Amino acid sequence: MKNKHYADMNSKYSDEELMAFADKETSAERSMDILSDLLKGNEESKILARRIAVFIDTRNALLNSLIGEKK
Repeated sequence: MKNKHYADMNSKYSDEELMAFADKETSAERSMDILSDLLKGNEESKILARRIAVFIDTRNALLNSLIGEKK
């Protein structure tokens, strides 16, 4: 049953959508949808948080590498 939950949350938000959310580029309405799902505190919200964390970490690493190159 856990795999079904992962598949449901996985299909609800695309990677592109979560990347835009991490970059603060989603609409206010869609951001509220994602935040609402994150705040549920269930297994699906934990999976969603881990998916978003990947994009935040990647963005931060990219920014740090670009800033480091300019020094």
